Amino acid sequence: MSTIKEADIRTVLDKYLRICESPENQANARYWRNAGEPWLIERWRGVSATNSGAFTMALDIAGYSTVVDIPCPAYYETAEAQLYGQMRYHLWEAENLRCNRFFDKTAFASLGAVWAASLFGAGTIFPKGQAPWVDMKNALLKDRDLSVLRKIGLKSAEMGARMHQFYERMCELTEDSSIQAMYPTLLRGPYSVATQLRETTSLLMDMIDAPQFVHDLMRRITDGLMAHAQERADFLDEPVAPAKLFNDEIGTPMLSPAMYEEFILPYELELAEFHKTVTYWHSCGVTDDFYESVATIPNLQMMHVGPWSNVEKAAEVFGKADIALDICVNPTEDVYDRTPEEMRAKLSSIKSACDGKVRYAVRADGFQIARTIEEDLAKVREWNDAAIEVFDTV
Repeated sequence: MSTIKEADIRTVLDKYLRICESPENQANARYWRNAGEPWLIERWRGVSATNSGAFTMALDIAGYSTVVDIPCPAYYETAEAQLYGQMRYHLWEAENLRCNRFFDKTAFASLGAVWAASLFGAGTIFPKGQAPWVDMKNALLKDRDLSVLRKIGLKSAEMGARMHQFYERMCELTEDSSIQAMYPTLLRGPYSVATQLRETTSLLMDMIDAPQFVHDLMRRITDGLMAHAQERADFLDEPVAPAKLFNDEIGTPMLSPAMYEEFILPYELELAEFHKTVTYWHSCGVTDDFYESVATIPNLQMMHVGPWSNVEKAAEVFGKADIALDICVNPTEDVYDRTPEEMRAKLSSIKSACDGKVRYAVRADGFQIARTIEEDLAKVREWNDAAIEVFDTV
């Protein structure tokens, strides 16, 4: 990646800017309440403005690593590599995916899902061709000893210092451009961070054997997340940004509604009060039994509905609360393994469940190359054609 020159970066920034200013992109803005508002993490997601549906598509970073030749982990090693790679996969999306994705004039430093846990001291691994992940074979909290947790801050631990350096360097690289480098916000919810620090099975046993330890851990994490948000706001001289609660570890049957309401929801409510707004609550798990509780989070803008969750129930519960749905399909079961007729049936069932009841959009992303580039991208194009036919928004 040492061969990346500032002239190369400027070229892709200029190309990306033309996409942002294109008539097609500006037309897509009407589908989203947050069009033009920084998403504050790398992978943009739209808060739907329509109750008749829209759709977006994207590959996973592992997919882009293969298709666009973005080398990982080099993508996470320098600001130049990340900015150049990020712009290149945006350009690929704009050229190859005909959807309602809105491109805004921002660029982001990103260390993936590990960033928050790493600030507390968790170890990080960098698999080839993948995003970084927490070293769960060597969990930070091997025992119920919170003294090993690091005090969180913008520059705490190696990954925090790297993120800070990435942001400052991206500001330099975009200085004479209309593209603005953004200092990202933490995205994982407190329970997700807790599982990364303690390990999921151990944490579940703690809920039974040592519930006070779980509360103490959640207290430390929640305080740390708020401290980081405040330090970020002070550094940028702006208000505390809205929160995001990514929690793929929340779902049945691992957690019961009672466990969620005792050990997790109180801390999410506290974060909602501190941040004033929660942009997004996310879990790919089965979350049907948590819908009513999640809907009580004040100023929640969007709820993720994963491939295994009940869309009809989500439309009913969150439609009443005027909370938009981000409905995510399974890239393997709903796309790679389906015929075009089955794809259209899946999309039509979602549309039937949601139209007129709730603001919503359908998202197909997380695509990696499972077979060959040609085979898998052919299936992605079939899904793209099916979505265009069903939603008629392109």
